[in-house]
Amino acid sequence: MKYLLFILSLTLSLQCKAQNQIVPLNNCDKQYDHASGNVYLKDTENKMDNYVGIWKWAHGNKEFIITLIKQKHHYNQTGNDNYFSDRLVGYYQYKENGVLIADTSTDNLNRDFGIKVHFILDCYSQISSLSFRDYKKNKNYDMFLEKLSPAQIRLTGKEEGDVLVSRSAPGTYAPIYGGNTFPLKMVLTKQ
Repeated sequence: MKYLLFILSLTLSLQCKAQNQIVPLNNCDKQYDHASGNVYLKDTENKMDNYVGIWKWAHGNKEFIITLIKQKHHYNQTGNDNYFSDRLVGYYQYKENGVLIADTSTDNLNRDFGIKVHFILDCYSQISSLSFRDYKKNKNYDMFLEKLSPAQIRLTGKEEGDVLVSRSAPGTYAPIYGGNTFPLKMVLTKQ
């Protein structure tokens, strides 16, 4: 029985490895079939690992905490997409005077879309947001992470633009509010 289980597990592991064409995430010239189901966009240099953890910014009575998790070999299946990739996802909490103003910790981080904090390794080897949502102001931001030291990172961002965001029903839109819920330039310390 042990021999049969060994052969079965060896066969399955070889099949899993043989199925995926590995493409480095930061390869600007990557040509792959994103619908085939056999491509793995991989963080081959493990650059995302530098950002995994809990990071905190505090200034006066304001506090921003972001938790980042690297998901390896995440299966993407949305629309025509059918591939695997490494990605950096997470959630944030923002407080003023000890009062929780914004909290995305209830997001389902296994989804392919609708995540408020989702970073990728772009082809310039920068950690940039695929999605960074300020749900209180109904805005998306282009955010970038930069490693300053083993204990500090810089988070900087800008608004994507003043585009109305569609709600669930066609023809209904949510207003865009002025300002930001939290600062768009912060140096965070690892907790």
